[in-house]
Amino acid sequence: MNVHFLGFGEAAYELAKGLKEEGVTSIRAYDVMIDHETFGQTIKERAEQTGVSLVKSIKELIKEVNVLFVAVPASKAVEVNEAVCAEIQNESFLYVDVSASSPAIKQQVQQNLEQKHIKFVDAAMLGPLPVYQHKVPIAASGTGTNEFIAKMSPLHMSIKAVGNKAGDASAIKLVRSIFMKGLVGLYLETLEAAEAYHISDEVISSLEETMNRQPFVDTLNRLVTGSAVHAERRAFELNSSIAMLQEAGINSDLSHASKERLVELAGIVKNHPEKESFANWKEVLELYSI
Repeated sequence: MNVHFLGFGEAAYELAKGLKEEGVTSIRAYDVMIDHETFGQTIKERAEQTGVSLVKSIKELIKEVNVLFVAVPASKAVEVNEAVCAEIQNESFLYVDVSASSPAIKQQVQQNLEQKHIKFVDAAMLGPLPVYQHKVPIAASGTGTNEFIAKMSPLHMSIKAVGNKAGDASAIKLVRSIFMKGLVGLYLETLEAAEAYHISDEVISSLEETMNRQPFVDTLNRLVTGSAVHAERRAFELNSSIAMLQEAGINSDLSHASKERLVELAGIVKNHPEKESFANWKEVLELYSI
């Protein structure tokens, strides 16, 4: 099987490295940055390390390819897709977009490819590639999903179909990013405050005990339902946290945003006095649409 990469940055490099170890021998790549004075050398070194053949054009890349991984910045997804479509003659291959583009962009790309009779896979990689390489958990949607799973599962890729509609997989990744990337910001704000008051060990130990007490879903339900009941009080408490951060000269943007969400939640709950408790997070979110 011929596996090619359009864009040979870190994601493509890690995938190629893993697939090479699985015995895939025919791997090519094209990257527009190949001649860049800084990035070009990195691309060439990575290709040499993985035994990947670098080609000079998209036209050459899509010749004799079975699976084309498109690993380009999200901002370039449509532009690159249009460039590929312009070169397609009678070729037939799977177009697998692993960029972090929005669902709307993935749908546009699939529509462009349908005109060329090329099947599309919206592939969302849901883990760190340096850790998993080609075995990274992938959520997949789009017209080529079943074929993608059939071709790549024997190579020990971990692919789960999440729908036939392009964009379903990327929606999972982007919503997940709200939490994962937001969590990093929250960690930084918390740790900076803890260090400023010389209480890092105590704060981390307390948080660890609280967060590890129950499985993730149980903790999620407890925090969301509890906050729905006590949103006003918890928002007021955050005011004190914000004042403390300001006194220490620490950025409090995330604490401000959290307080505003709690104030909003308190107002919504007040409009439904019949709701004195909630069984799970879904019951809380239902209030937003009533």
